Amino acid sequence: MEKNKNGLVAFALLGLAAGTAAYYLLGTEDGKRQLDRANEGVKSLTKSIKELSKKEAKRAAKLAKSAKADLENLKDKAKEAGKHALDSASDKAQQWASKASEAANTASNKADDVIAEAKSEINKA
Repeated sequence: MEKNKNGLVAFALLGLAAGTAAYYLLGTEDGKRQLDRANEGVKSLTKSIKELSKKEAKRAAKLAKSAKADLENLKDKAKEAGKHALDSASDKAQQWASKASEAANTASNKADDVIAEAKSEINKA
């Protein structure tokens, strides 16, 4: 019973305080000025937040555009590096193939020379 009584008194005091504040803000000239200033402050804060949001959105868009350009640049560089590596590997492969071909021709010519010399020796004998 004591708890209910204390709760009821607290609720009544809270209601009285809210009513007094409402009367002060709405019923007196000073209260109306305070309420108007508070409203202007809220409007100003809202406007500032909107402006800041627009600025940050523009900044984010610029950053995204810059990041996209950087990514494209890196992709192009990677493509060029890959192409260069393939060209270099192809050049080396051609050089080795040419050397192998020259070595095979040299061996073939030597074999032809040995065969010709052997035939000559057989004919002499």
